[in-house]
Amino acid sequence: MGKAIESILLKQGHSVIATIDNETELNENEDIFDTADMAFEFSTPSTAYNNIKTCLKHKLPVVCGTTGWDDKLVEIKSICGDENALLYAPNFSIGINIFLNINAQLSKIVDSLNLYEINIEETHHIHKKDAPSGTALEIKRTINESMTNKSDIEITSHREGEVVGIHEVTYTSLLDTIELRHTAKTRDAFAYGAVMAANFLIDKKGIFNMQDVIKSLYICK
Repeated sequence: MGKAIESILLKQGHSVIATIDNETELNENEDIFDTADMAFEFSTPSTAYNNIKTCLKHKLPVVCGTTGWDDKLVEIKSICGDENALLYAPNFSIGINIFLNINAQLSKIVDSLNLYEINIEETHHIHKKDAPSGTALEIKRTINESMTNKSDIEITSHREGEVVGIHEVTYTSLLDTIELRHTAKTRDAFAYGAVMAANFLIDKKGIFNMQDVIKSLYICK
């Protein structure tokens, strides 16, 4: 992801002043944080919290796509406050965020019928650290937020080869089945979304997510 984001930034005429791959490099380059305009945090669940905290300490806006550290999100929100800016999303794909919006609308209808059982299935490459994926958890959260009668949604995870990302939501009743599926073809989809998120975050303060970016572009409401 870092390489994909860097490639897009350079094509758009931006300068990448540092790429940091480990804690030693983080400590050695911390002074750079005061000269940068934006940071992209795509690392691991165990390092994301410290990386974000370092960015916020230097008043450096940060776009974060690392998942699996959500237990510390409340603390990060407190650190961020109204003086810093963080945009966190489990998935930066424009398509998956439209997918989230569709599921939010569909689940409202399903909720009123009380006929359907909802299941989520996700497949990713074997290198992915967390399971279920952050995107699958976000789909579950989005659906439950849209429903008065909260559903016990089961998530099934698969790790296969170099699969970029597949998310499926199935609404099953005794009468029929509704299936929604999003398939990512290349990591560039996430990288383009992350750069779009960074452009959105300029001059803003507070906590944002990818739905805020989508709504600002009038892609969906």
